[in-house]
Amino acid sequence: MYVRQFIRRPLRQHMVQWSKIQAIRQTRLISEESILRQSDLGEDDDATNTGVILKENKETLLYFDRLTPFKAGRYDFSRLLGSFIMDYSDNGLRKRVLDLAQDSNSPNGLQIKGFKYIPRDGGAFVKFAVPQDMDVKMFNKQIMDSVSKKFNDSIWHYLTHVRCFPVKGTPWIEDLRRYPSPRIKIWFEGPRLTQENLYLLLRRYGEINDIIPPPPDSKDPFTIVIYRSIRAAISARHCVTGIKVGDTVVHIQYAPIVKVNLIGNFINNHSRVAIPLIFAILATLAVLVFDPIRYFAVKEKITSKYSLEKNPYFQQISKLAYRTRDTMSSVLSLPEQTHREMINGMDGMWKEMEIVAKELKLWIEENVNSFIVIQGPRGSGKRNLVEEHVLKDRPNCLYIDCENIIKGRKDQEFIKNFADEFGYFPVFSWLNSVSSFVDLIVQGLTGQKSGISESKETQVKNMLSLTSAVIRDISLTNYRSARRNDDSHMKEEDFLQQNPQDKPVVVIDRFQAARKANNANAFVYRELAEWAASMVSMNIAHVIFVTDDVGSLETLSKALPNTPFKRCLLTDASSSAVKNFIEQQLSHDDRLSRYLEKDRDTLMKCVEPFGGRVLDLQVFVRRMRSGETPEEALHGIVAQSIEQLSQLFTRNGASGYSASQAWCIIKLLAEKEVATYNDVSQLPLLKSDTHNILQAMENAELITIIREKGLVKEVKPSKPLYHLAFETMVKESRIYHSLETDYLTNLIKFHRSKISQFEEELQKYSGIDDHRLFRERLTYLSNKIEASTKSIVECEKKLSDLQ
Repeated sequence: MYVRQFIRRPLRQHMVQWSKIQAIRQTRLISEESILRQSDLGEDDDATNTGVILKENKETLLYFDRLTPFKAGRYDFSRLLGSFIMDYSDNGLRKRVLDLAQDSNSPNGLQIKGFKYIPRDGGAFVKFAVPQDMDVKMFNKQIMDSVSKKFNDSIWHYLTHVRCFPVKGTPWIEDLRRYPSPRIKIWFEGPRLTQENLYLLLRRYGEINDIIPPPPDSKDPFTIVIYRSIRAAISARHCVTGIKVGDTVVHIQYAPIVKVNLIGNFINNHSRVAIPLIFAILATLAVLVFDPIRYFAVKEKITSKYSLEKNPYFQQISKLAYRTRDTMSSVLSLPEQTHREMINGMDGMWKEMEIVAKELKLWIEENVNSFIVIQGPRGSGKRNLVEEHVLKDRPNCLYIDCENIIKGRKDQEFIKNFADEFGYFPVFSWLNSVSSFVDLIVQGLTGQKSGISESKETQVKNMLSLTSAVIRDISLTNYRSARRNDDSHMKEEDFLQQNPQDKPVVVIDRFQAARKANNANAFVYRELAEWAASMVSMNIAHVIFVTDDVGSLETLSKALPNTPFKRCLLTDASSSAVKNFIEQQLSHDDRLSRYLEKDRDTLMKCVEPFGGRVLDLQVFVRRMRSGETPEEALHGIVAQSIEQLSQLFTRNGASGYSASQAWCIIKLLAEKEVATYNDVSQLPLLKSDTHNILQAMENAELITIIREKGLVKEVKPSKPLYHLAFETMVKESRIYHSLETDYLTNLIKFHRSKISQFEEELQKYSGIDDHRLFRERLTYLSNKIEASTKSIVECEKKLSDLQ
């Protein structure tokens, strides 16, 4: 009994399990048509809403492929472009289907009972009514033959011809974002079909590359079929899906192509090699793309070939605009007219520079070591001399203002300013900071630097190198054309030596290497000097340095050590030129012209302290135009100069000298307009390092050093007005007491430090019994101590008198 129960129990369990399997299978094998028919309660049964196309008896469903291009992805616009050539409307596609399906042997009056266009796949499901005297099989065969006969051997028809297939299953018409692919995945409801069965079903739609069944232990039930073309996969998917083969229903969908990113894998697996390689490729592409643009931009900066300023029509418009502005300024009494008159009034002062201008032109035409330095005090007209009198009508000139370059505080501003002066465009100055972060990241990932971050020195050298190449090409432009025409064998060096007019001129203005030596971007002066020296050495350009900094000559000498450069020294205007300037400025104003007629001596006496310094004279004229008398204008300018001297020189001093040392020079030059080097070297606070202290004061524009054969000969104020300012500072008791007190205090400290040094040395002789051996040295030290003590006493007495 127990054995029977043991045997019956498994059989019952097997029967229950088998009934469940049959129920599940019956549930799964419910067709879409049956669902649609059972749920039809008057709703719209369009295929777009249901995904199913129903057909009755004597109807057949065919699929026409490639009526339009299929959509390979979300952003595939091939169908949109094709719509400009063909009619992609439903009526147009219906007409095309009828033209393809109907021929002379086809039954008359083909009737389309349903038409469903699939835009994503580029095909359409067409439901035809089958004639009563024909079966479905013959009807389908006749239409497929008709479609195939419309194909010819031309390339166009080979690329665009339409194929027609009967729909064997129940197609699922959906508008999901499942884009066509040559890979289709198949799963089965029921027993799995073999590869031979699948090949038999699917081969008629196109060549198959491979059939990949799922592994035995795989949880993925899909079989992958790979077609050679996407077109075949589309037709197979629409015609075969839903077909029932025995007890098996076949379902087909597109399998997305899984692309293997070889580049991404290489970067992930070999980051130490890949990341520097990627940046190297990007840098190479950047050079190939941007270097020609930068070359053109720099060349345009030098030649101004496409500049509007050289266009005759633009010049006429500019002249008309300037004349209109001057006319309106004269009517409305605007300040622009006054400024214009001041500029015109300076023409008489430039006549004295004609000799200098001729000499500079001769140096350029001589073409022998055209490394020229124009030196002169601020306001002496150096830049105007070069632009208006030497290079006015000369082509191919590059003007570089060092002050505009060095004023940038941040590295990005500095690089941008430097590029602007050379016309170097485009420049991505912000990439310098970004690349430094990238370099840190790469170094952290790979253990080595990527090399993409460049210092500002390297970027400056790259810009100068490109500019040198541009200048060389400009200078040899006529050489290449002459060689082509004359078949000459003249060397480039000989051509440039014989044709100095073909070489561009580079003007480097406001070159202050010594005065701005403490600036963070001061290295640019050295780079510019070496770059200019290299161009002169290669004989491809003339270079003119414009500077008011005497210390900069040392930097230029280091850049060109073996060849002496040509130096032009400008001085202040002569007294006759100054008088002519003042007369021209004041004669235009009726209110000021009375000073020329009635009080001329007083006016010229007030003008005399300015010497020939143009900037100070212009300030003097402006103050008189504002309503001040000559005495008031002079007094105001002197007061401003004293305030400037107090702030810059006598308050905290500057680099290289102290405030007390500056006051010593001020007192000396207040007594003597020009002091000799011997006078300066006798000052107590300047004895130790006279030359360097004077050099620092000259760089700070307190004094001007007059040299003879390279040695300091005389010292004078940096501009003539400072002599009167020095005298005023010494005579004014409040300023004198303040600065003199500080000076005497520092002088006392100086002598006390000397006495301490002497006393320390005397201590060394205290243990010696016989002092006769060192009598002279001891006498010397005692005299020095005595002299310093007397100086301290005198200083203390002067301090008490000041109080």
